[in-house]
Amino acid sequence: MRDIDPSIGLYVEETRELLGELERGLLDLEKDPTDMEGVDACFRAMHTIKGGGAMFGFEEISRFTHDVETVYDRVRSGQLTVTRELLSLTLAAKDHILALLDAPAEAVGPELRAASDELLASFAAFLPAGSQPGKPAAAAPQAAGEAVASANPDQPAYACEGRPGPPGIYWIRFRPAPRILHTGNDPVRILADLDAMGLVRVLRHGPLPDLDASDFEPEEAYGVYDMLVRTPCGINSLRDVFIFVEGDSDVTIERIHEGALRDDDLTALLGNLAGLDAAPTDVVLETLGRALAAMLASISQAKAQVRSKVARIGAIEAGAQRQGAPAAATLRVDAARLDSVVTMAGELVILQSRLRQAVQARDLDAAAAVDEDLERLTDAMRDVALGLRMLPIGTVFSQFTRLLRDLSASLGKEVDFEALGGDTELDKTVIDRIKDPLVHLLRNSLDHGVEPPDARQRAGKTPHGRVTLSASHSGGNVVISIIDDGRGIDPAVVRQKAVERGLLAPDADPSEKELFDLIFAPGFSTAAAISDVSGRGVGMDVVKRNIEALRGTVEVESVLGRGTTVTIKLPLTLAIIDGFNVVVGRDSFIVPLVTLRGFQERFVTGEARTVENMERMGDLIPVVSLRRLFSVPGEQPGYERVVVTEVEGEMVGFCVDRVVGRQQAVIKSLDTCYRHLKWISGTTINGDGSISLILDVPQLVRFVRGQEDSRLHAAKASRTLAQ
Repeated sequence: MRDIDPSIGLYVEETRELLGELERGLLDLEKDPTDMEGVDACFRAMHTIKGGGAMFGFEEISRFTHDVETVYDRVRSGQLTVTRELLSLTLAAKDHILALLDAPAEAVGPELRAASDELLASFAAFLPAGSQPGKPAAAAPQAAGEAVASANPDQPAYACEGRPGPPGIYWIRFRPAPRILHTGNDPVRILADLDAMGLVRVLRHGPLPDLDASDFEPEEAYGVYDMLVRTPCGINSLRDVFIFVEGDSDVTIERIHEGALRDDDLTALLGNLAGLDAAPTDVVLETLGRALAAMLASISQAKAQVRSKVARIGAIEAGAQRQGAPAAATLRVDAARLDSVVTMAGELVILQSRLRQAVQARDLDAAAAVDEDLERLTDAMRDVALGLRMLPIGTVFSQFTRLLRDLSASLGKEVDFEALGGDTELDKTVIDRIKDPLVHLLRNSLDHGVEPPDARQRAGKTPHGRVTLSASHSGGNVVISIIDDGRGIDPAVVRQKAVERGLLAPDADPSEKELFDLIFAPGFSTAAAISDVSGRGVGMDVVKRNIEALRGTVEVESVLGRGTTVTIKLPLTLAIIDGFNVVVGRDSFIVPLVTLRGFQERFVTGEARTVENMERMGDLIPVVSLRRLFSVPGEQPGYERVVVTEVEGEMVGFCVDRVVGRQQAVIKSLDTCYRHLKWISGTTINGDGSISLILDVPQLVRFVRGQEDSRLHAAKASRTLAQ
């Protein structure tokens, strides 16, 4: 169905965003349960999810969400107060709605429905006395929203907020704002929501727009709508239909009759309003009153008839095909950035025209001027285009708030979580791929770092621990820090574990930083016992590998008894890097600028080795012959340039034939059949059409470090044998 009706995919994406907003709102309510604006925001999110769920065929979502929405309607009316128990139940409900959203239509079977019923039974304590939790899906109505059964078995079900009352006739005047479609609202869907509450008759005022007129705007709304609605639902239910448009559009709702009218009579009554679109409310009500009085004298009441809503057309097809291809990933973009792209595209067209004229006239001066303007425009377009993918990292912070809330409760710890720098922008791809490493690091902070309340008090600390997640820009990178005020890491314990696992020689004398780097070794763990959260030595090596795959670095600092800080540095984007183009033989390579520290020359005497040493500013640093490492064909030159890089405080040089110069490289990922290649992180296409390989400098530095360790170990063994 999503391939046939794009609205289904839009509903899924919007519901995911609403669930994220709902979770953030619930966690904020836990800090301030009296925040009624937060309660209203949570209610609106559930109201939108419920209405859209029934409209697009997600019947179980609509059925389940109805009672949760009712509970929060009672909260905002002052009948209930926000408690931790209610918030925990609602967070569980949010997770369940997400599971229902991800499930194909045929998978919403007994297990998911039973889970819905179990959660609804828990919410029953918050519902009005005598009300029943949501009915099983088999009895779910075929209308938008969860229909509430009437006490009269002959009366159909209606999508009311709360119990339906006696039938009534309502007059609604709806004057939509001209730009209503620009805000994501749709008058057709509003009519569909009204149609689910009863019988609706609509009279549109005003001439139809001239499609050929110069001032016609196809994305604007035209006209005024008078509606008569026959429904047992209360006036608050009708007002909720317009909850998202009442700020911009004019909406008037009045109850004009207690009781029901026949379909044809309702149509005839509405006809009395023809030509009264500009009349004030009292005139319209007086006109309706006179016409209604005359009509009631000649007719008798009839049973209400509910029409199926407009968007229900095709719902069977939606249920049968919702398991189709998933919706494409979407990204909300600031309109100003899109406007900039459109403006620059116009400038590009102008430049192309100028270039054609210069070529036809063989005017090199004009062509050179176009070239300068084109370079400026290309740089600006690159920056704006990359900005389209930039998102505030705060979009994932609420997930971590929920994680620490649930995890601290399961561990019996009291932890205050603080997220700083949520407006720091980062490439969407980086944000998506950094989530799992951050989750693991935060779990470690809570499990290994923060002590239980009694242990903290014995150490002279407050019972509440603190974990801080912060993000900020630093140069061309984003720096993310995870800080806890827990027990810290004992270097002696790390050393002991490293020696036991053979990661460190018993007589070695590493620095504290080198000791903490061992935490990222595969299988390494300082936990005394294995828990449900951590302790198996699985994860920190994956964390480091994933971060380095993003061209980032991770470091650990800790003070015993005071806490630990994990710092991650990431590039702003994975699409483009600044680097230096170097050449070895006929092969071209890119060295990322972020690791570059300088250049040097050397003369090669004798046979060159893959890894050698070279003096730089009074120190010996290892150098790698890229010619030998990559088996580049050709004769070894006697004079080489050395590109000096630094990773994690360690200097390593790379020997090349020549340095071409600085270059911005648009990164192209390696094909899957080349993913096993070491020391290469991607490729880029040069201006002349040739290809350069982008060096994975951290991997190369680790290779050199391993080669040096092996050489030193062999030399030490030789000296021992000689003695």
